[in-house]
Amino acid sequence: MFETIAYAKSFDEIVFSINRTIINPLIQFAFIVAFVIFIWGIMEFIRGANNAEKRKKGQDHMMWGIIGFVIMIGVYGILAILTRTFGINATFNNKEQKLTPPAIKQINIGN
Repeated sequence: MFETIAYAKSFDEIVFSINRTIINPLIQFAFIVAFVIFIWGIMEFIRGANNAEKRKKGQDHMMWGIIGFVIMIGVYGILAILTRTFGINATFNNKEQKLTPPAIKQINIGN
């Protein structure tokens, strides 16, 4: 797993390898955990329909699952912004993307 990082030739390749081998699997795992917590909350809510305390506990689990989804979507967004800003090769959903920033034009102030 880490040999692709060790033999990388450029900074882009290092970031690409870290993103592909470490970050993306962690984000996908976190999505799975959030989904399981959300489903568990639904099951608790349905099973505890007669008990207000169990319904509240189920609602809390569903809310934490939704919060987890929102955080992971934010992480994907931040990664996309960073890779576009710095023009780094990256993978999103196992697809390689070459992201280059736009050229900066010279601005003359004064004259």
